[in-house]
Amino acid sequence: MAELAKLPYACTNFESLRNSGMIYVDKTDLIYEIARLKVPYFLTRPRRFGKSLLLSTIESLFSNGTEFFKGLKIEKLWDDNNTYKVIRLDFSSLTYDDSSSFDRGIKEKLLDYVSRYKIPIVKRKDNRSAGETLSMIINSVSADTLVLLIDEYDHPLTHSLDDKALFNSLRNYLSGFFGAIKSDVGRLRFFFMTGVGKFAKASVFSQLNNLLDISQSPKYASLLGYTEGELHLYFSDYVEYAAKLLNSTEEQVYTELKNYYDGYRMTEDSSKLVYNPWSCLSFLLHPENGYRNYWYETGGAYPTLIAKYIRNIKETPLEALQKVKITKDDLNTFYDYFEVPTVSLLYQTGYLTIRDEYNDLYKMTQLVLSPPNLEVKSALAKLYLMEIREERISVDDIHLSEVLRADFVEHNYSNMQSHFNIILNNFGYDNKVAFADERNCRDFVDLALCVGGLYTRKEVISAKGRADLVVELPDERFVFEFKLSKNDSEETELLEKASFQLKDNKYGEIMPIKKLHRIAVVISSVKKDITLFKVLDQNLISN
Repeated sequence: MAELAKLPYACTNFESLRNSGMIYVDKTDLIYEIARLKVPYFLTRPRRFGKSLLLSTIESLFSNGTEFFKGLKIEKLWDDNNTYKVIRLDFSSLTYDDSSSFDRGIKEKLLDYVSRYKIPIVKRKDNRSAGETLSMIINSVSADTLVLLIDEYDHPLTHSLDDKALFNSLRNYLSGFFGAIKSDVGRLRFFFMTGVGKFAKASVFSQLNNLLDISQSPKYASLLGYTEGELHLYFSDYVEYAAKLLNSTEEQVYTELKNYYDGYRMTEDSSKLVYNPWSCLSFLLHPENGYRNYWYETGGAYPTLIAKYIRNIKETPLEALQKVKITKDDLNTFYDYFEVPTVSLLYQTGYLTIRDEYNDLYKMTQLVLSPPNLEVKSALAKLYLMEIREERISVDDIHLSEVLRADFVEHNYSNMQSHFNIILNNFGYDNKVAFADERNCRDFVDLALCVGGLYTRKEVISAKGRADLVVELPDERFVFEFKLSKNDSEETELLEKASFQLKDNKYGEIMPIKKLHRIAVVISSVKKDITLFKVLDQNLISN
């Protein structure tokens, strides 16, 4: 399909995107609200969410006015006829063996701007640091005529985690760099800095203590990422193409895109959810490859940090990675890479996102963090298994999880029971723990299903109770009730109890209406096996 060439996949240059006719998801009304003020801004968002394209867009606006914004929202809003000198530093584009080489890289970039704008200062052979050079540049031009953009400020730190000495050297360097320009930021027309998170003990944010952090602003909750409406507005042709290629329907494609890549809630006070743009574009570019974990596959340094967090919580139930209770202060907590990471790390890096949950005990809504979608939930499941098992997760384990999808699609319940048994014995890092109670058994089955890319939910509320485990396909729903027997004599009674709960509590009878399959499962803690597996019904609930 020739039109696929217009997808803005991996394009971070705004003017190139516009010149080549690629799709641009127009958020320039929000950019206007930011750029019209003389305020130093800071924004954290997960990697691959479009931070670089955002800064490129702002760079074009200040450098060339609305020349490249024809037909976009900001064209009628922007009334600043001035053009500005713009310095944009992308710390992720620089190489470094030590802080000195990093400093030289920044300084070379700065001196290129000196030549471009004919700023009458320093020669290339002077011995000033990059921070001192930048300070001199700011003070050598008229006030309010220079714009400074810094992209991925924390990239050097997150990519030096395997060398603590280098990490500390770079951290100290960044503190000095920002300290050198601290008193000069007020002379800038505009300042914007992005990163993935906030790191502790570097004094960057004490040096630049006047930064306006809009990471938690509800107004800018959808500044990066695609909303539901934007996905339909800009990419409907590509969804239609994907549906034909996959022998599916557009509705099913939208459903799967939502399950896999939606669900990021960036701020506490906003209910807006956004899709991961990298994953959506990766799928739409090659839909024949299916709904893969595109975001996690380009994980960079962060899986190392997440693994460290997982090792710290491995003695707690599996829910520790699926739902974490938090306070408002947790969302912006600074974290240190060489201490046990806090939950703010998982939130800021995009592995967990904000949800509201009603607390029955306190009769109030509280904040929790949970995986935003199936893509991330699957990635966390793999990381969890890799960290807690005595034997690392294998290719066979991954294959087992993947073939489970076929069991559901084909309604092959005999294979499903066999595969569940393998999961309970293989995925449980300690069989004694795995078969300690029915919730542990359910959690290991859920974990394996997530690794295999199946959309699951636990403790799903219906009319009169909570279903143990629900597996959702685009047009079908499978509801499981697990019971754990301690001896053979109680197995039949437990099967009847599970069957009654499924029917009487109307488990699975929730919106949207789908073909419903309810399954009672009895597991023997003595035999360490599923002994009874009963499919109650296969019908479309319509009342």
